[in-house]
Amino acid sequence: MSATTAELVGTGQSGTIYLLHFDRPFGHARHYLGWTRDLEARLAAHGKASGSALMRAVADAGIGWRLAATWQGDRYRERQLKARGHTRKCPICRAEAAGQGDLFAPPEAGS
Repeated sequence: MSATTAELVGTGQSGTIYLLHFDRPFGHARHYLGWTRDLEARLAAHGKASGSALMRAVADAGIGWRLAATWQGDRYRERQLKARGHTRKCPICRAEAAGQGDLFAPPEAGS
């Protein structure tokens, strides 16, 4: 079994699955779902535009992002979540769809 196949069927290596919510859409994309063993380092890499191709393109377009959710799991679980759609898992999008606005936005200056 190749390393790639092993990752897809699960190796049992637990890590953090994370969902990033873009401040505005990038084409059709509003989210990025990834997996890492070191969330802090991975978010720092995304912040420096040295992560995935999508996150580099988002940074190049001047689009900000926020960490919306995390789950514990392996690469297999990440693939399952990707197959089921990101928006349904995003608490920011769910709040906006429920008419509650962005409950996760930082308060505006002077508020």
